[in-house]
Amino acid sequence: MKKILLIFIFFSHFVLANNLPELGDYSSSKISENDEIFIGRQILFQVNQSDSIIRDIEIKDYLDLLARRLINVSTDPTKRIEFFIVNDSSVNAFAMLGGVIGVHTGLFLAANSESELASVLSHEIAHINQKHISRFLAQQERASYQSTFVMAIALLLARSNPQLASTTMAGASAGSVQGALDFTRENEKEADRVGIQTLNNAGFDVRGARDFFETLKKANQFSGGAAPAFLQTHPITSSRINDIESRLKDFPYKQRIDSQTFHYVKGKLKALLGDRSDTKNILEENIKNKIYINEGGERFALAYIYLMDNEFEKSQEQIWWLFDNKKTNPMTSQLYINYLIKIKKFTEAKKLYEENLNYYPSNRSFIYGLADLYLKTQETEKAIKLLKKNARRFSNDPILYELFAKGYSSQGKKLLQYENLAESAYYNFNLQEAIIRMDLAIKANDGDFYQKSRVESRLKQFQKERQIYSSNK
Repeated sequence: MKKILLIFIFFSHFVLANNLPELGDYSSSKISENDEIFIGRQILFQVNQSDSIIRDIEIKDYLDLLARRLINVSTDPTKRIEFFIVNDSSVNAFAMLGGVIGVHTGLFLAANSESELASVLSHEIAHINQKHISRFLAQQERASYQSTFVMAIALLLARSNPQLASTTMAGASAGSVQGALDFTRENEKEADRVGIQTLNNAGFDVRGARDFFETLKKANQFSGGAAPAFLQTHPITSSRINDIESRLKDFPYKQRIDSQTFHYVKGKLKALLGDRSDTKNILEENIKNKIYINEGGERFALAYIYLMDNEFEKSQEQIWWLFDNKKTNPMTSQLYINYLIKIKKFTEAKKLYEENLNYYPSNRSFIYGLADLYLKTQETEKAIKLLKKNARRFSNDPILYELFAKGYSSQGKKLLQYENLAESAYYNFNLQEAIIRMDLAIKANDGDFYQKSRVESRLKQFQKERQIYSSNK
């Protein structure tokens, strides 16, 4: 987590050094939509440079699908909101300028139900849709754009980790940042109100909002009295709690069963994070003594750890239990395919991938996994054909272009290789790197007239975009 926070600190200096745009028309108390989009892209660029980000496709796709379900019934269904996952054990999530939301892994693991997790996401979505951060920044009429931008970064840091907000205060007053925090406090009730309505509209149990605060109380008991991160960045008062309780009475009781994917995602995070040996021992004891919220989630985590430790028989045993006792789930199939690849049964793995794609044709994990397996077994044409089939569906996905680049590299097609590396950089919000790589594509000695024309046109688009950003000041 420290690395990503340091990146934001760097970002504040980067912004000042490069004369980035003034944050909107303060006289109208409004930050322009273009400025917000630009800031959001820059934040995501810096975020994507951090090794603290969880990039697992299954986990990210689960979060995006859950969030999209909420956004579609929110006050602004057309709003583009980007999510990223931070490897941090503290229980927190935070909304940022430009329609960006960060979610800590600690939140996933602490949530006892899918409705609890959804309640936090809907709350953050409400912060963005109600323009709480941008409205505050737009009110700083006497601030220069430089100090306002530094203050914005400090506010973002404060929402992520209040103790580190002061690090960025060289260019803005501490009083201004305190005002920002006060402003967020004033808007917590509104985010609660709007978020609860969104939660209900999406079919979740609205009492998940109240239950989440009970979860935070328990977290507080085990943290030596220190308030959980979420309560530091989203201060709660007795009046706010009473308001939440009062609003819940307006909604009928709604029993909602968690998706199995929710528990598998939690299980996968348990397997990937922390000390594997300790986690394995805990999981084994939990299953032995039947101490769990969801047995499938615990067994999924254990199967994953066994596989990482090359304990293949034990892993297979847990996978068979999941197949026998739980409904078919793509994550179970992917885990079994991972097992087959580990024991070098590539033919069986490819067959299972192909079978699963008949049932889940848009599953990124299956599509990219099969393409990567084709590349590993020198079936490059099959890999490229599969990627082309899904290119329109995932046209803004950097991983798609990375796989394309890998395939074309094995074929010695330099123009296509660099073109796809450029697109990967662009969709990782790194415009400068995208320009460099697209220029290399143009300079490649291969490629037909159509391909050369395409990369030249795309390079001009990148350069124009850079010019727009640099001149918008």
